Amino acid sequence: MPVQDARNVVTSPALPPEIIDLVIGFALQSLHHDGATSPRLFAAIAPLTLVSSQFRLLTLRRFLRHIIFSETEFGNENSQWNRFFLLLDSLDEKTDGECFAWVRSLRTSSKTLMGRFHSARLAALSHLEELSVDLATEGLITQKPFLKLIHNASAKLTMLTLTSLPCVDIPLLRLISATFPCLLDLYLSCTERLELHCCWSCYEESLGRTTHSPIPDMFSSCTEMAIIFAKILKSLTHLMHLHLGIYFSDEMLIHYHIAHAEAGERRPFGPELCTLCEGAAAEVQLRELAAGLQFAQSLKALRTFQCSSFFNDTPGYSSAMRQDVDGWRNGTTVYVLRKNGRIRVRKTPWTP
Repeated sequence: MPVQDARNVVTSPALPPEIIDLVIGFALQSLHHDGATSPRLFAAIAPLTLVSSQFRLLTLRRFLRHIIFSETEFGNENSQWNRFFLLLDSLDEKTDGECFAWVRSLRTSSKTLMGRFHSARLAALSHLEELSVDLATEGLITQKPFLKLIHNASAKLTMLTLTSLPCVDIPLLRLISATFPCLLDLYLSCTERLELHCCWSCYEESLGRTTHSPIPDMFSSCTEMAIIFAKILKSLTHLMHLHLGIYFSDEMLIHYHIAHAEAGERRPFGPELCTLCEGAAAEVQLRELAAGLQFAQSLKALRTFQCSSFFNDTPGYSSAMRQDVDGWRNGTTVYVLRKNGRIRVRKTPWTP
């Protein structure tokens, strides 16, 4: 039997790893756009991991880049987090530890990170760039242990989002300023905790468990609060976008409104559309602009400042938008222009 010449053997052409990586990336991108959380996403891409060892590593590298957890999946404990790290530990030896650096974005709830299982090992995610955590289940006391937890997150973070915070205060800002010097986008908000979907009783109860208006209990004036906050955040020299989800109006504004507002199912429950509260609008809007200017003077790279507000004088901001409780509610955006050594602020975007 003649021996086949090795030079005549035709092998199947192999796709370059770069092409395979792009194909996998497109597949995962479409699933991310559908809002799939990571556990459901993993179930969808599992067949790709069985094609070959190369496919498996490329697929998992893409999959691990953006991690999204939901506390409604797999019970209410942090078992998702433990499953996630079991996967990373299984890849550790095969990738010489590089798998932990694959994770660049993490979106989850505080309950997922802290539970009866192991607390989150955020320090292991050495190249984490974006961290988003919802703290709806936390209170003023349990917020402190959570802050100790995120203190271990990567100093390379460029985006930090903490929603449904019980309180935005000085210790929180000091921790962030000292720990994450590379931040470009900082989003801290309390007002998601306010109950806007139910009734007056629930609305008032949610007001009581949230530090939504720090003036005058925590700070004597809006000017004092803006100066102190801006001074603390001054070390964030790269920060371009700052959102503080608190009201810059006095806390008594809401209490005065509740005292004279109509009962029943009239919405919104706050002062947004109250004709008796409109007299405070001009002063509150001026406070928000002044605060934006104060932050712009301290944060040299700042382009936008946002805060929660009952009064928005931005053109095109209609009553219907104010009552859209499912959207970004009652927000004010201050745009910063730096030109010829001057800083100017207003509530409409500056044209180039």
